[in-house]
Amino acid sequence: MRPAVAGPQDVPMPGRRELIVNPSPPRAVSRREFLARAGWASFGAVLLQLPGVLRGKGWLDEAAAQDADLTLDTMNGMVAFAVPGPDPYSVAQGQSSPTPGGIAARAGENMSQNLDAFIPAPALGPFSNNGTVPVSGAVANLLNGMAAQVDPAAAGGPFPSHFSRLSFENKVEVFRRLDGTPGDDDLAQTIRYVALVIPAFAAFCSYNEWSVFDPQTRTLQARPVGWDISNYYVGRTSAADGWQELRGYYRGRKKAKG
Repeated sequence: MRPAVAGPQDVPMPGRRELIVNPSPPRAVSRREFLARAGWASFGAVLLQLPGVLRGKGWLDEAAAQDADLTLDTMNGMVAFAVPGPDPYSVAQGQSSPTPGGIAARAGENMSQNLDAFIPAPALGPFSNNGTVPVSGAVANLLNGMAAQVDPAAAGGPFPSHFSRLSFENKVEVFRRLDGTPGDDDLAQTIRYVALVIPAFAAFCSYNEWSVFDPQTRTLQARPVGWDISNYYVGRTSAADGWQELRGYYRGRKKAKG
């Protein structure tokens, strides 16, 4: 039997700001669909539903009102959970590593920026603008709301977000409960989908090259943290342009007979 899940509206939030969303009901996302179409494109499609689902339950204002620093702090707690390092977030949760992790890769900042860039406001109806929907606040709201249910007195470190103050085991419990959100309505299915993908997204942001990539020159300014974690081409500071044995055609063959 799945546990009852209280909503994150119980968590105090700062002042509100207006956000226009599509008033039409969002399309439901089932667990079967998650397995059938898992990937970043489908993740963006589900995030598009999240503001509308939250508004339907009265959670949207709280999600939109998330302070940027609080949201980033929540994302930092998330990447420390996905890829621990020697940083204060990892140490406070009780799971750390002597080698750099997601915090060193600035994955929390990467997550926040990517989540906020996923959904352009013009996709939300005729009253939209040229901005984007701050979905990172909605995701942080879900994590902090459930964190307050799992451990109301969490005191692991001087972090502003409730999620970042949880122990590693209690962060696991947050995702267990989110994944176990009961019901087949749009809200429940969207929360379950987001809960399944967010840890993988945190890992993706921890292992990519974003923090050292210069978009102007399209080059790396230093060796990415993820390369060190995965022992990719030790000592190299630029991506390999293929492997010698995989270049060209095998033994000069350019076609095959059927």
